[in-house]
Amino acid sequence: MQTNKKCYICNKESEKGIDILGSYICRNCEQEMINDEGSELKMEYYKSKVKSLWKNNLS
Repeated sequence: MQTNKKCYICNKESEKGIDILGSYICRNCEQEMINDEGSELKMEYYKSKVKSLWKNNLS
């Protein structure tokens, strides 16, 4: 049985997703980042969140 984890991107709880650099990203956010054809603003938000993952991991 899987437990819900809180997504680093959207802060919602989910049981399906991936762990990257010690943080969890839900399946919905993962798919949105991969398939995003939406606004540039949304992509900038994703980029900033992933960048902060790297920074937190280097500390």
